Amino acid sequence: MFMEYRLLVPNLVASVLAMLSIGTASALSKLAAKRYPGDLPRQGMAAGWIVGMGALITVVSVAIGLPNEHWSALDADNLLLHLLNAFSTAAAMLIAGSILFPLGIQSENQLPGAGFAATQRLRNVSALLMMIAIIGCYSALTLRRSYTSWYQLCCFLLAILCVSGNDIYDVIWNRPRDYKDIHEGYSLVANSPVLPPDSREEPNLVDLQIRGDFESRGLRSSMSSVALVILWTAFLSFNFGQRQYPRTEPLLDLKYQNANPLEVVISMYKERTEDVAALISNLESMPQMADAHVTIYLKNSEADEEKVKQETNAQEVIRLPNVGREAETYLNHIVNRWDSLAERTVFLQADVHNPREFYPFFEQYFRVNQTGFLNLGWVGKICNADNCGDRYGWQDETSLFPEIQSRIDHSTRDGFLLSYKGQFVVTAARIRGIDKAIYDDLRQLLVDENSWAHTEPYLQGRQDSMSQPFFGYTMERIWNLLFQCSDMDVAWRCPTLLSGRRPGGSIADCQCFDMRLMDDV
Repeated sequence: MFMEYRLLVPNLVASVLAMLSIGTASALSKLAAKRYPGDLPRQGMAAGWIVGMGALITVVSVAIGLPNEHWSALDADNLLLHLLNAFSTAAAMLIAGSILFPLGIQSENQLPGAGFAATQRLRNVSALLMMIAIIGCYSALTLRRSYTSWYQLCCFLLAILCVSGNDIYDVIWNRPRDYKDIHEGYSLVANSPVLPPDSREEPNLVDLQIRGDFESRGLRSSMSSVALVILWTAFLSFNFGQRQYPRTEPLLDLKYQNANPLEVVISMYKERTEDVAALISNLESMPQMADAHVTIYLKNSEADEEKVKQETNAQEVIRLPNVGREAETYLNHIVNRWDSLAERTVFLQADVHNPREFYPFFEQYFRVNQTGFLNLGWVGKICNADNCGDRYGWQDETSLFPEIQSRIDHSTRDGFLLSYKGQFVVTAARIRGIDKAIYDDLRQLLVDENSWAHTEPYLQGRQDSMSQPFFGYTMERIWNLLFQCSDMDVAWRCPTLLSGRRPGGSIADCQCFDMRLMDDV
């Protein structure tokens, strides 16, 4: 994981707990085998217990009710796929054990001998390599492609070599003395109860049976080896090749000029002024933010504007009605400051999301003379244009995204890069590059209580208010589209906030540059 650039906290927690559980189960299994060698369960029984526990966990999860975002993926469109996945996994474990986590219990019909164990481990490794290659090819060709670094690939292959290197040597180069030719299975078969007694008295028949069996295995092994080489060649080619994504030049207002190079716009409600002051202080401590003009939009009707200004050291505090949350604040600023926008504006909420990762990420990627648009929230989430949604339960039910794209440049897209958390940096050239009416129309959806965003059938009974509109979830995700930064290169190259960087990456991984500045990167 040292070179992984898409680390997420939930994934890390689940992975660590899973590995600890596997280690504990393996240790207990070996301890039981040592203490009670005659009472080991058969492989089918052990696999049955694992499958049963999985089913029990699923039932308990349904009973207690997990958060909605975890169930949103289990909709009617994906239910069949999830059921197929669950049943095929259970069947694989019940029939032959897990490829990734072998149960380590010998079945009654397995042939004895160390040679068989080594061969079985090699088959498991081959199956794992085949699965990795297939998944790698598929994920590298998806809309938001995956990427495996050379460091990760080399470490994975080194681990495979450490696990199976001795088995390869034993099976291929260090065979037992009685394994001389294709009849190397004679001693095993002759002592096995599988063949009937009559067959042992007919060496020619046994010879033909074993010869045919080994020829068949050799053919299958050769075909599997060829398939493995082809798949891994394709995987490496897709993974490290430079895939060209369609890219459109943004619409920019390059004629607009303003004396103010940088402004920070903060949407504040009832957050503590001490916390907002700390936010401003942390930003101003960065050399490129030292001269930024700070404007706070205050949506708390009970707060004292002058007191907030003094305690936060902001240059300007403006009171607004508590409507539309941060999205309305940003749109209000854009519409009403259309002719006085700063060259670059940092839009933030007073309570910054993920502050531990936010500040290093911002300092690493933001460039005061280069950044065109930089999303400062979760990154890399894309949706298909025909059915735009995400795993958190949000869905573009009104096809607003394709409509806005059409209004911007009369084009269509296969997918859209989503933004999260309502914190980003954008230039006035990008803001003013599209029709001002688009921003005004979106703001009206938030402030007009009779708009379709506050009425049925859009709401479908979901909770909505003027201060906390349900439509706000859509606005949270639309900023990349509005500011013309939905490039798939940004989607797959940008590291998560937790990872912070990508091996071999650059500041261009997570942002879009204005046309006139691209040559400077």
